[in-house]
Amino acid sequence: MSVLPTDRDVRFGENAVAKLPAVVAELDAKRVLLVCGRHAFEASGAAGCLPELVKTAAVRRWSEFRANTDALDLIEGLRLVEEVQPDVVVGVGGGSAMDMAKLLCAYQGVTDEAKLHELIRAGGPVTDRSMGLVLAPTTSGSGSEATHFAVVYIEEDKFSIAGPAMLPDTMILDPALTMSATPYQKAASGIDAFAQALESLWSVGGDEASRGHAVAALAELVPALPEFVQTGSIESATRMAAGAHLAGRAIDVSKTTAAHAMSYGITKTYGLPHGHAVALTLQYFIEAHAAATEEMLQPGTSVQRHTDAVAAVLSALDADSPAQARRRFVELAEACGLSLDLVEHGITDRAKMAELTARVNVERMGNNPVVFTADSLTDLLSVDL
Repeated sequence: MSVLPTDRDVRFGENAVAKLPAVVAELDAKRVLLVCGRHAFEASGAAGCLPELVKTAAVRRWSEFRANTDALDLIEGLRLVEEVQPDVVVGVGGGSAMDMAKLLCAYQGVTDEAKLHELIRAGGPVTDRSMGLVLAPTTSGSGSEATHFAVVYIEEDKFSIAGPAMLPDTMILDPALTMSATPYQKAASGIDAFAQALESLWSVGGDEASRGHAVAALAELVPALPEFVQTGSIESATRMAAGAHLAGRAIDVSKTTAAHAMSYGITKTYGLPHGHAVALTLQYFIEAHAAATEEMLQPGTSVQRHTDAVAAVLSALDADSPAQARRRFVELAEACGLSLDLVEHGITDRAKMAELTARVNVERMGNNPVVFTADSLTDLLSVDL
């Protein structure tokens, strides 16, 4: 049985979602705003807890928001919060549903769109909230239930909102909720969790605890991911749920790096789901990071720490060289049915890659251990074009 850290309130195991009414009661909630995906709530089996939940508190359900959390939807949700006045917000779904639940808590009381945009752009830390927050993922991918930040878009601009109050009171990890997803959904979300763990290992912002969580995450994810996609067994689902949560714990400290920084432009421009978009460039970063010399590292980066991180990456991929590590990752993705061919997904030449690198998230690139210029980044990612 997978073991999780015990410093937070995590209800983990098959049918753990049945504990949601009791968790709400423990928080002394009389009114609940249930933020959930349009289809995932029923399809995952999470809706089975609803009859007991409505006996515990008055429940208002809200699903009218799109993937890749948008400020246009957030303002509507905030106006609903003012109407319902919930004691607890419960987020059930993938990363978008959980991020939306967090953001509703972060910006409670803001119902003017211009003011909301001003606050998002200012990016101040979220240090307190008045509502309870419970999160239950229906995918093994984002790890959003374990992080103190959430993503929100204003048109094409992406913002990461962070603060200690974004962490939930309780997390419910029920592996059974992840089993109804399609093989592609399982693969895309699972490869995202893998990428988060891998990036956390070499991240400039990591520490001993985050690297420990990352290593533990990879130990769960690597053997479980192909089986989870191909057969969807409860055993593989349990390992994936644990691994994704541990990866979330890792990036909660370290944040992500270059592959994630590149992914947002790929998703926005080419419509590729987030996890798949991350994997497209991660293959190149694995090899580049493993082969990096001291002169290529960010100023102040510990060479020994980077060497240890690379050793952990190669070990996780059962590889003995940078080139083999990249091949092993491509093989893992292909075993899950994910093609990593850039041309196949619309990035057909160096000019298109240059357009993507020009839009990269500078903050995430600063967290990357290897220094890239716009040109060197484009060169790296265009090698197969």
